Amino acid sequence: MFTLLYKFWTASIQRQLILGIALIHAILMSIFVFDLVERQREFLLKQNTTGAQALAKTLATNGTSWIISNDTLGMEEVIDSQKNFAGLEYAMFIDMEGRVLGYTDRSQVNSYINDPVSLKLLKAPARNVILLENDVLIDVAAPILINSQQIGWARVGISRKGITENLMYVSQSGVVYTLLAITIGIIFAWFMGRGLTSGLRQLSSVTHGIADGDRKLNCDLKRHDELGALSEDFNKMLSIIKNRERELNKNLSLLDALLDSISDIVFYKDLNGLYMGCNTACEVIMGAKEKEIIGKSDYEFFPKELADFFRENDEKMLASGSAQHNEEYVDHPDGRRILLHTVKTPFYTLNGELIGLIGIARDITLIREQEEQLRSSRKMDALGKLTGGIAHDYNNLLGVILGYSELLERKLINQPILTSYVEKIAVAGKRGATLTNKLLTFSKSKPAKISCVNINDIINQSHQMLEKTLTASIEIKLNLELNLWHTRLDADDFDNALLNICINAMHAMDGYGKLLISTSNIALDKDDASSLSLPIGDYVMVSISDTGTGMDRETISKVFDPFFSTKGELGTGLGLSQVYGFIKRCDGGINIDSALGKGTTFNLYFPKDSSNCSKKTTKKHQMPTANKTSEKTILIVDDEGALGEIMQEFISSAGFITLLASSGSEALNILHNQNVNLLLTDIIMPKMNGHQLATKAEEIQPGIKVLFTSGYSSNIILEESNLKYETIQKPVNIEELIAKINELLAE
Repeated sequence: MFTLLYKFWTASIQRQLILGIALIHAILMSIFVFDLVERQREFLLKQNTTGAQALAKTLATNGTSWIISNDTLGMEEVIDSQKNFAGLEYAMFIDMEGRVLGYTDRSQVNSYINDPVSLKLLKAPARNVILLENDVLIDVAAPILINSQQIGWARVGISRKGITENLMYVSQSGVVYTLLAITIGIIFAWFMGRGLTSGLRQLSSVTHGIADGDRKLNCDLKRHDELGALSEDFNKMLSIIKNRERELNKNLSLLDALLDSISDIVFYKDLNGLYMGCNTACEVIMGAKEKEIIGKSDYEFFPKELADFFRENDEKMLASGSAQHNEEYVDHPDGRRILLHTVKTPFYTLNGELIGLIGIARDITLIREQEEQLRSSRKMDALGKLTGGIAHDYNNLLGVILGYSELLERKLINQPILTSYVEKIAVAGKRGATLTNKLLTFSKSKPAKISCVNINDIINQSHQMLEKTLTASIEIKLNLELNLWHTRLDADDFDNALLNICINAMHAMDGYGKLLISTSNIALDKDDASSLSLPIGDYVMVSISDTGTGMDRETISKVFDPFFSTKGELGTGLGLSQVYGFIKRCDGGINIDSALGKGTTFNLYFPKDSSNCSKKTTKKHQMPTANKTSEKTILIVDDEGALGEIMQEFISSAGFITLLASSGSEALNILHNQNVNLLLTDIIMPKMNGHQLATKAEEIQPGIKVLFTSGYSSNIILEESNLKYETIQKPVNIEELIAKINELLAE
């Protein structure tokens, strides 16, 4: 609205003069008339109020003797004597009890006042009282006194209609004079504007001709005033402009060459969103030449939804007057969908006039993918630490549950019903141990059995199991590289990862479809390695492709999160998180290629192992006999009291002498006082961890054997320690524990 008024006001100097003078006259005359009316009104009302009070006082004075003598006729004569008072509506005498003693309307005599305004007199002090005052009437009462004793009231009502009519007449006269003054001012302004603008019109005509491209025109005003001087200056300016145009064209050519050499997209628009120019990179993304783009809007090159987004951001930036950053996905002419980071700034002329905006856009698709991979990696690492900590405490509880279950089972061997109860407890405990094992796998805390393997061998061995697991309705095909490179990983973990991905594929195919497992040797270049957050080099790639429903971008971004599942209550949400943890432990990478309705492909990358692979045999252990172990002393250290007690029970039953400590300091006291053959200690304990205890134990008793138990191996503790000790994973299998103790003691 303001812009329209401004354009209307500045459209003509003559118009400004006419409207300006008319407006000034209107304002000044309006102020004069208003002030006059207000002063007149104030004077008349004051005069009216004074007259009413004087009249009431006169009635009070003249009616005193008649009221004392209770002479009604006398009081009426006093009232009648004032009937010619200007504007008198009524007059009356009232005693102190509110009875009317005399009234202009004689029918009211001897009646009692009962309206709210009149009743105020019964409580009013003995002085002049204005009972009612407005633009129509003023009601005044004066006390009737005898020797300072009030005996009644003299009351009058004076009309103010005459005052209102008088003020209305003055106002109407003022409006007439105001209109007359405005008319005279407009006529004067019209003649003044005509004289001032005639030369300007001629100058404007020449300016328009020059704007249309006629550089031969000159402004020749035969005047000796300021307009004549303006004409001469205009001609000088025109000569300067011609020289500047030649220089400007040269600079524009240089600027175009510079913009075209920039790989970023550069464009500029006017205030209406129409393109004023762009560089070569912008031509590529819009699929048109600059001359075809200029004068057109985003709606002619992009989908309406995206064009609306561009226009909305343009308007926000122009309204704020400051630079604005936006990110948007656009379709590249080569078929790729790219993410652009766009910076838009106001486009001002040299004199500070806002004429549009300048935009610079950069393709940040690869950068965002790398940032997302980094965020995902950090999130998974944090969740890994959390799940590892939970697993540590959970393994301690499971150790107690499974240990006492086994003891109960031995004690209740002749009570089959109770034995069945214990077996169910043990089954539940083992299921908990399986879940804990999954958490440890995800958190990288599970001891890995890393070896040099050929992934083809593992896939071939798992082929039959996969066919039975996925049922005959899923057709499994293998496409394995014949000369596949070796890599280093935990074969069992790879087997579990392959199974998890295949089971997810089966659910995505709703029980029917095709599954292709392929392997290949691949060398990752800089771009491919960067997108996977891997170093450049040789890798073994495993691809698992299905013909299922596929996933959208949001699902893909969450698929490796622990406990995220698309199967509702049927899924635990740990399967693919284990896969992710396994891949990261192998220093590998993983990506997903999927779209709704087009299936899913998981690509797993494992670093090539260039060392010579050799098979290693595992030494088998036998349970010791009682006479070989009866003289060996085992010191058990665990801050979980119940778990330490159950291990002491089992180890003692195997024929060993056992000592139990609940902390590192307690264990050191025992070591100072008794000979110990083997120290069996938890790693994670308050104040003194297992590694610190083992170091001090070797100082006290050189040659002591050490065996660790842990539900979660802290990377920090392992890095700080240079000792190489055996570790058994919680919950402990008693037979494996006894076998390991025998092995260490036999060395």
